[in-house]
Amino acid sequence: MDFKIPGDDRELREALNDVNLPTLVLVMSQFSDNDDWLTDRFKPDPIQVPEGGLFPDDTGNYSEAIATEIREGAFELIKNLRDKGGKMPPIPDVEKMKQLMEFSTAEPLEDEFCAMLLEETNFVNRDNTWKPKLKKLKDSSSSIKDFSVIVVGAGMSGICTGIKLKEAGIDHIILEKNAAVGGTWYENSYPDCGVDTPNHFYSYSFERNANWSGYFSKRDELRDYFERCTDQFGIRDNIQLNSEVQQMQFDKASRTWTVTIQKQDGSVEALTANAVISAVGQLNRPAIPSFEGLDKFKGDSFHSARWNHDLSLEGKRVAVVGTGCSAVQLVPKTANAASHLTVFQRSPHWISPNKDYYRPVEKGLKWALNHIPLYAEFHRARMIFGFMDRSWPAVPSDPNWQHKDRAMSEANDILRESLTGYISEQLGEKQSLMEKCVPDFPVFGKRLIIDNNWYQHMARTDVSLTDDPILRFHPEGIETEDGTIHEFDVVIFATGFNTNRFLWPMDVIGKSDVSLDERWGEYPQAYKGMLVPDYPNLFCLYGPNTNIVHGGSIIYNTECQVHYIMQCLTLMLERRAELLEIPQEATDEYNEEVQSLSKHLAWGHPGVESWYKNSDGKVVNNSPFSNLEYWSRTHDVEPNRYRMD
Repeated sequence: MDFKIPGDDRELREALNDVNLPTLVLVMSQFSDNDDWLTDRFKPDPIQVPEGGLFPDDTGNYSEAIATEIREGAFELIKNLRDKGGKMPPIPDVEKMKQLMEFSTAEPLEDEFCAMLLEETNFVNRDNTWKPKLKKLKDSSSSIKDFSVIVVGAGMSGICTGIKLKEAGIDHIILEKNAAVGGTWYENSYPDCGVDTPNHFYSYSFERNANWSGYFSKRDELRDYFERCTDQFGIRDNIQLNSEVQQMQFDKASRTWTVTIQKQDGSVEALTANAVISAVGQLNRPAIPSFEGLDKFKGDSFHSARWNHDLSLEGKRVAVVGTGCSAVQLVPKTANAASHLTVFQRSPHWISPNKDYYRPVEKGLKWALNHIPLYAEFHRARMIFGFMDRSWPAVPSDPNWQHKDRAMSEANDILRESLTGYISEQLGEKQSLMEKCVPDFPVFGKRLIIDNNWYQHMARTDVSLTDDPILRFHPEGIETEDGTIHEFDVVIFATGFNTNRFLWPMDVIGKSDVSLDERWGEYPQAYKGMLVPDYPNLFCLYGPNTNIVHGGSIIYNTECQVHYIMQCLTLMLERRAELLEIPQEATDEYNEEVQSLSKHLAWGHPGVESWYKNSDGKVVNNSPFSNLEYWSRTHDVEPNRYRMD
């Protein structure tokens, strides 16, 4: 086999200086005729999380002599593959993957975790669960030719869904309200907008990007990735832009959905399909609190998700309302432009340091991901091990822990102390801000935010942090409850989104002629976050109780859901069923479990006030499961669970 590895010996040696050595050992072990590379001599140290951090050190901590030996061994292997060709090793099975990963991480691993890794690295194609069945149907039946799907939304989830529907040969159209694909990466363009998941995990398992410029890339590069996927997988012709869904109604007679859209020119069109997949997400409808007098403010104001690029902030008095992820990202460059910046805080967040946040991906690592056989697969596997569920043990409540007001457990409290020490260190001489900066709820009560030098900016003389509640707006600025009127030229709302009203403002009407918004009210519920009783053939992506807080990648969760939905559609076609619906009893049982578990997790802590909860304190946004357990629960279709006809 010709591996087509480019470059000369010098280029190869240079690249090997940039790669991760434990990952390289895994590659070499696969091409070896024996397990010599899997001996104690080459066993890396356990992957360690630095104190106060979230992201692991996975260098292996080899001595210089062993590191040189590994690189020399890799040089000879790759040189021979380049010059002489070779044989691709067999795909590891679960037992082999477990052996490799336990050696590489120095920890025992579950078989289920290794089975998940085989799919996430694309060693095993999870689509083989349903693709062969659809191919057989396509060859022998006309049912698939008469079946159509409407996907609502062309962001990350909608693009993923479109790719799988196209590969399945299922007729579909993707409706997108915006003028381009990309979803959140199209709509958000504020300064330093970017991802808080390592890029090499924040990508489709079936389309890894070997050429990310940074470990945490920014908005433009992320948007380009999804644009490229749209073209590469040939789904652009299936996307109808500038088409906002107004209503979706299930027709009991025809057992189809009628979807009414409004186009850019104001015209209205009705489309019909057998099934609808909502891929609208949770973070796409900006929310601005109803402040008294806001309409009388004479300055400029806008939401962070609708950034005004025509407005210069240079030399202006600027207010940022909110201290969540968007605020942490946009504040530094906003502060650099403004004459003075005031941040209005309702409650502080836990913020984690990360040395890789602005670190560019090394040239040699890019080369390895592109050209060293199997390197990209094992690189992703080790990254998933380090980032996916490593923090989960600090999330559940320990019933024997005595200090439940501040932490969930001893592990959670240790992390709290480390992060508190980090805050103090970053504030420097401004220790007077500690009371404002240290949250009063447990770590992971809200998503841990990656630091963008937030505390250093709060300590600047031209930046003010206030936690006095906003009372009302005046023409000149903002009045707080202490009676102070703060004068501003510009107010930026980093106040989040309408998250608890899933699918809103679309009017979704089920077979009982009841609006989904009315049915759900403040307590949206769906089976596994995807299926809703009385709304047959409707599937939700990133629906109720599917958000992740402790780690992982939302793309990972989306792929789990799309995989489950594709199996549901396959089941319908196999059985020639016109209707697939989850019974109310199954949904109630599932959501009772969700709420029972959520009460004992960090985000269900009574001291946490967040968009994760409704007004009754029920957690309606977050998943109560580890990422591995969610993969397991959504991996296989459940024919006996549904009502099919």
